[in-house]
Amino acid sequence: MDKAILVVDDEQGYLDLLHLELSDQGYTVMTAVGGSEALEILKKEEVDLIITDMKMPKMDGLDLVIASRQLRPGIPIILMTGYAVEERVQEALARKAGVCLRKPFNISELISLVEKY
Repeated sequence: MDKAILVVDDEQGYLDLLHLELSDQGYTVMTAVGGSEALEILKKEEVDLIITDMKMPKMDGLDLVIASRQLRPGIPIILMTGYAVEERVQEALARKAGVCLRKPFNISELISLVEKY
């Protein structure tokens, strides 16, 4: 089950929470405070799944989906959003981001999604 997950969010609280919860499930977890940092990690590390927030400064979740698809075309992506950015979410999903979770979400819901990938 040694799956490597990259969690991307501009809110440190979410990064800390998801790192703790996913690590407790036995996953290797890397975190990035934004899209640019996430892309640097993707260039250097083996990543099996990306979990990213949609609304972030500079590079939002859709921009990250587009850029990560160029680096790793088949990597599964789970989006998280607490905002009504439906148009951007729909475009990201159309670009094969797997699913979109609404913040706040139940951590067991996220873990069951992670297990599917």
